[in-house]
Amino acid sequence: MSVDIPNESFEEKNLELKPNKRRIGLVLLGVLLLAVLGFFGIRAFAKPNTSNTKSERRGRLAVTPVTVATIGQKTVPVQLQAIGNVQAASTVSVTPEASGRITGVYFKKGQDVQKGQLLFALDDRSQNAAIQQAQGTVAKDQAQVQQARATLAKDLGLIQQAQATLVKDQALVKQAQATLAKDRAQAEYAQGQSDRYNQLYSKGAISQDQAQQYSANSRSAAATLQADREAIANDQAGVKSDLVAIQNAQAVVKGDQAAIANAEAVVRADQGALDNAQVQLSYSKIYAPISGRAGNILVTQGNVVQANSTTALVTIAQIRPIQVAFSIPETNLPQVQKYMQNGKLKVDVTFPDSNGNSIPGVLSFVNNTVDNTTGTIQLIGDFDNAQGHLFPGQFVNATLTLTQQPNATVVPAQAVQNGPNGQFVFVVKPDMTVENVPVTVSNTINGLDVIEKGPQPGSQVVTDGQANLVSGSKIRIKTGLNSPSGNEQPRKHRSSGSSGGNS
Repeated sequence: MSVDIPNESFEEKNLELKPNKRRIGLVLLGVLLLAVLGFFGIRAFAKPNTSNTKSERRGRLAVTPVTVATIGQKTVPVQLQAIGNVQAASTVSVTPEASGRITGVYFKKGQDVQKGQLLFALDDRSQNAAIQQAQGTVAKDQAQVQQARATLAKDLGLIQQAQATLVKDQALVKQAQATLAKDRAQAEYAQGQSDRYNQLYSKGAISQDQAQQYSANSRSAAATLQADREAIANDQAGVKSDLVAIQNAQAVVKGDQAAIANAEAVVRADQGALDNAQVQLSYSKIYAPISGRAGNILVTQGNVVQANSTTALVTIAQIRPIQVAFSIPETNLPQVQKYMQNGKLKVDVTFPDSNGNSIPGVLSFVNNTVDNTTGTIQLIGDFDNAQGHLFPGQFVNATLTLTQQPNATVVPAQAVQNGPNGQFVFVVKPDMTVENVPVTVSNTINGLDVIEKGPQPGSQVVTDGQANLVSGSKIRIKTGLNSPSGNEQPRKHRSSGSSGGNS
């Protein structure tokens, strides 16, 4: 047996194992490369988060100087805000009421004019001539009235005279009737005597002469009685004549009165013509119908204008007082109606050039219709505009004060920050770190935010230096710069949109 046989077998085995080792090495090398690539890839993706974490860690560890303020409570007004438009209380376009040439302009465009102030003068020569003619006609017809009245007075005198004659004739009738009564008695007595003596004569007791004498007396008394009756008839005829004369005189008087009435009617017509001429003359002077500010002079001196022309000479806008119209959401209308029952509501307006100074007024009008296209209702406030800062057509910020809200939580507006999740404040904790606390702000006025939901009164919040803070940051309060919450400042409600806010 040979000793080399085992050696040959070992070498053959080694030769068979060499390819397997190479394969394993290649696999291990590939795994190692994948591990290296994965490690660097993970570091590359994790690098931004690590940077943020380090920044946040540095923010927490760094001490940031800040200013702070204390959240307070106060009574604040409940208000609605809107964009308002200034409008004139009244606007008048001055037009001519008479035709003529403009002979004078007595104001300047843009000038404040007073009611009754002379603005324009027209050529008035034709009006003056018409007045003189009308005055002459009135004088002539008034003379006719006076003449008719004189005739009436004369005819009234005739009536009085006829009435006096009537009274006299009526007295004569009465006197004749009295005489008739007396003579009738005498005639009856004479007749009685004549009858007795005729009987005595027939008996032969007296002579025929005596009987004839008494008969003559009786016939004489009868004749006197007949004369009395005729006198009465004559007097009564005179009375009737007097009555006719009175009636005729009264008819004449009625004619005189009718003539006077006609003459007076003519005078009234003449007076109307005179008044009309005087009115036309007054139209030659054009006065300001209202107090206000004059616009541009549209027709200058020397131009001829026509009566009732549609071309205005000037437009006057009343600016003292003046009005501001604004609209609020219809959802706020019940609030306005509720608080209007307690009296007039205050309206304040500001504009960009007012330097924050508000102009006060009062709510005077709530429209009777809601605008369906916008869901708002129009309100109007009156302002005395004593300083003349408000101009028609100007846009202003209007604030309507409804009532007062007691114990409202307020904080300086600079303490409230805006983040991706909404508004928040940094609240200072006892360990001199800060915490990000969400807040709900309802309204803002004069640098104060009203907190409806958030930290409680008495908490301190950061008002300056928030850019370097995160929750948990250490802070250092700047000495001498602590800002109070301004508890004595007024407050406005933050409006919802441009037309109004919720209380």
